[in-house]
Amino acid sequence: MAGGRSIRPARDAPARSPLEAGPAPASAGQPPRRLGIAAYRRVASVLRRRISSGEWQPGDRLPTLEALVEEFKVGRVTVRHALDLLADEGLIARHRDRRGSSVIAQPLDRRWFTLALDLAELETHSAAVSVTELESGPWERPLPTSPKEGRPSGAYDRVVHLHRHAEFSHPVARTEILIDRALCAELGSGRPSDRPILERLAAQRTDLGEIRQTLTIGEADLELARQLGLHEGAPIAELRRIVCDDTGTIIYFGHLYFRGDLVRLDFSLDLRQR
Repeated sequence: MAGGRSIRPARDAPARSPLEAGPAPASAGQPPRRLGIAAYRRVASVLRRRISSGEWQPGDRLPTLEALVEEFKVGRVTVRHALDLLADEGLIARHRDRRGSSVIAQPLDRRWFTLALDLAELETHSAAVSVTELESGPWERPLPTSPKEGRPSGAYDRVVHLHRHAEFSHPVARTEILIDRALCAELGSGRPSDRPILERLAAQRTDLGEIRQTLTIGEADLELARQLGLHEGAPIAELRRIVCDDTGTIIYFGHLYFRGDLVRLDFSLDLRQR
């Protein structure tokens, strides 16, 4: 806590039904499907949501270990692992005395990626990011785009990067990018190789015409889970990005996969305009 102050005692957070610990039954009378997710992660997910929704706020004490064991119908070790996970994420503080565990932050406080709407925001997002190349080489297949999205270039190279952020110990994203072959060679000279490709592109080219972006929510497959430090089936955000030059030629086509626990969307609507 800031200034070394102890956490202010607060009301005990209310308990909920054990049904929150798992997915809904496939049909009436059938047990819930567990989807291969470890029990402690399922418990942690429920507790994390209670913090995120504001039901449990900074300073609140969590229910006792015995109460959580009873609620979720799991063992003490499972609950301890769930609490350790939330503590590692910086959401709760574990106390070795009778105080138990207390909320110290909300999940939103940790989320760093938002969907950039212009080049200035893109540069801001990449400031604390560094990349490591996993693989690269010529792309010999057609570009997986439609004619209305732009005109394909003559040839592309494929570059796969793993992204790290200065504030997190684990990788935060994996990117798979097809970039115009001549441009790829141009970007590779005279620029630090640990910078994201789009940052280098924005700094070096003045003929950018349009960036199209589509964000969808999916789940981590085995390969993504291993690379991003997630469990298989964990939520991820997939960003499909197309960059065209001022002639309408696609010079950059990418799929970017972000850890779902580090992504948020911030936007507002002006209701005064009709």
